[in-house]
Amino acid sequence: MDQRSFAVLNQIAKADSYVSVAKLADLFNVSRRTVYNDLDKINDWLHYHKLSELKQVRGQGLYLDSSVKKHLLEELDISAVSYYEFSKVERKAWIYIYLVGQTRDYFLDNFKDLFQVSRNTAIEDIKKLKDGLKSSNLNLVSERKKGYKIHGDEIVVRRLLIQYLAIVVPDETWLSFVKNLEVKNQPDKTGTQPYHIIAADDLLQIKNYLNKYEQQVEVEITDDVRNDLIIWLYFFIQRIRMGKYVEVDPAEKEVIHTTDEFQGAKRLCDRLSEFFHLSIPLDEIYYFTRYLLSAKVNYNFNLQLENQEMRNLTSVVEKMVHDFQINAAVAFPDQQRMIHNLLLHLKPTYYRIKYGIRIENVLKDSVKSNYPEIFHLTKKVIYHVEDLMEQKIDDNEIAFIAMHFGGWLRKEGVILGKRRKKLLIVCTNGLGTSRLLESQLEGLFSDVDITGVISLREYEDIKDLASSADFIVSTIMLPNRGIPVFVVNPILNNEDKEQLLKNVNSLFENGSHQQMLSVDTVIDMIRRYADVWDEASLRKELKTYFYSPISMDEASKPGFIDLLPESRIQVKVHVNTWEEAISEAAQPLVDQGYVTADYVESMIQNVKRTGPYIVISDYIALPHATPNDGVVKTGMSMLLLNHDVNLMEKPVRMLIVLASVDNERHLKALSQLTKMFSDKSVKDEVMASTDKDELISRIQQHLA
Repeated sequence: MDQRSFAVLNQIAKADSYVSVAKLADLFNVSRRTVYNDLDKINDWLHYHKLSELKQVRGQGLYLDSSVKKHLLEELDISAVSYYEFSKVERKAWIYIYLVGQTRDYFLDNFKDLFQVSRNTAIEDIKKLKDGLKSSNLNLVSERKKGYKIHGDEIVVRRLLIQYLAIVVPDETWLSFVKNLEVKNQPDKTGTQPYHIIAADDLLQIKNYLNKYEQQVEVEITDDVRNDLIIWLYFFIQRIRMGKYVEVDPAEKEVIHTTDEFQGAKRLCDRLSEFFHLSIPLDEIYYFTRYLLSAKVNYNFNLQLENQEMRNLTSVVEKMVHDFQINAAVAFPDQQRMIHNLLLHLKPTYYRIKYGIRIENVLKDSVKSNYPEIFHLTKKVIYHVEDLMEQKIDDNEIAFIAMHFGGWLRKEGVILGKRRKKLLIVCTNGLGTSRLLESQLEGLFSDVDITGVISLREYEDIKDLASSADFIVSTIMLPNRGIPVFVVNPILNNEDKEQLLKNVNSLFENGSHQQMLSVDTVIDMIRRYADVWDEASLRKELKTYFYSPISMDEASKPGFIDLLPESRIQVKVHVNTWEEAISEAAQPLVDQGYVTADYVESMIQNVKRTGPYIVISDYIALPHATPNDGVVKTGMSMLLLNHDVNLMEKPVRMLIVLASVDNERHLKALSQLTKMFSDKSVKDEVMASTDKDELISRIQQHLA
């Protein structure tokens, strides 16, 4: 049996549930046909060793008997076996990493042997890399007796190095690799040759020095970024060893010099210089500080606000929170804490953008698909950061900020009932993601008490884990400490939620009486025709299979048309005052029992107290108050005037009254509204309507 077949067997043996052929194909980057060939080899090998062959349940996947699993993992020790078929893109990335990250020379035959490909394939990979580097003004050349070399601006060389590292090594792989550095570096049992250029002892030392840096600067860097930093610093040091140095702009150095991170970087580089027996130039210390400033953090106990950059950023954060509340028609009760946490989140974002450090947000697509309204609202307020930075902010960074806003929105109004089980969350992705995951799980498990959201390092430090949790939900694989662990994506889609509910219900036997009877009935039927050797395991698996959780359909969130029926749309020629305009606009909601009269008065008093904040666009106002001011049901009403009314020096022609029972149910409708009116021609056309029928027709046309 070849190495990949052993790795496939290892995946099935380690899995706590079924493993599909499609998942194996994705995991090993091969076709399904190749996986089926591997499965044939595995079954032959198992048969030869007098072990039960793989079993398959239609619609579920492959599995092994528990006794076979134990024999494979404990007695034959196949747990360390892994394999990966490198794609063209990954081969190109590894070639770049080898050429810029190693002091020795590399020739064509080295790459041919490294990836076990033909000479022509290796030549084609190098040619594609060379062509791709031209756009970054880097040159890949072949030098006689020295092999391939890459020449160009050193900062660009390192920026591409980071991008290529992100391609070849998924976050969870680095996480596992760095986490296990305490174990002495053993000969490579996996045969994954590209990784042997990385010295585990060196990484371990960098890891220890980063721990000391955190203590000095009083920060805690998120687990995922911390592991990235270890790898990046390792390769930066390799470049310094090769005599390849960066030059940092003097104006940049003046700003960086004022930060706590620079003082921490100086001490960090002193330790690195001593360990690696090299001299690190001052410009390199400034360069290292760039990345330390850009690192996402869980906590910063010494958030520096003295320099002008941080004062500017604080002002931007305050404006973003203010505008987000207006656009989302919500109110954050603890605004100062919200602003502080967003500032903590935005500081590394600011430095990443400033220094061109790109971190791929693997959750970007999940945020956009699962929380489109929050992403859209965040995009509406991001212009404050763009104005400060004088450049566009890409969707990767917007998604990070959206997760932060989403976490706060979901956290508001959570009703805590009696908790029967304790849940601990382990998340490596930072504050925004952790808060969003926590709020999703709070909504999913009404009878579970979430005891905390912690990082991987905090998890490892817990002495009495059993007192903290009955089960753990984690974004990464964790070592077995006797507490059940369920690994999930940081952002859960409907399928993820359904599967997690199934697994947890099966574990704690929370099923309904009807479901318990169903399992008993099936077991009785099985006994009539077969012997049951392990009834407890059979009962558990049947409950997992039969359990049908509640619907998690996000699409049920009402849209603009759902919240604003024709009966609550009015067109009038004019009104005398803005107070009268709000009262007239809200009257259909009062008449239909959606809000009380007190709610209308609260909207008017809010404007008198805080000014014309409800004017969200030219000529459009969004009057609203809090759910506690008299909201009975979520709904909207609209009033269009043929002539403007003066709302504290701001002309208003359309008023859309919002009443929402929480901070989330109305977001889809608001998102549709703002998208429709973001097109000026559409907005002008709708606002030009002269009667109710014309207004309704135009709204329906542009929302379709």
